[in-house]
Amino acid sequence: MRRGLEIGTAFFAFLAALFWFLSAYGKTPPMVSYWNPVPETDPFYKAVKYSVRMNKWAAIFSGLSALCAAASIFAQLNLAAFLSPIHRRA
Repeated sequence: MRRGLEIGTAFFAFLAALFWFLSAYGKTPPMVSYWNPVPETDPFYKAVKYSVRMNKWAAIFSGLSALCAAASIFAQLNLAAFLSPIHRRA
């Protein structure tokens, strides 16, 4: 189980790095001024929206990596040794 969590940590960390790279990669189109709300077809608007979406997924994968790392640490601890004195008192 611990080995699977370590693999999950590395896998999700790789995905987070990949998605953060995708969010920052490429040229940003020039910003155009509009009198009305920005249309959905504006290249700058689409680039920012894409970047936000990639950042969201990167943050999710980063959180999953951290959860796997924490679970791996707790799996390594012998929780039965910590809980056995509690059960003896009861």
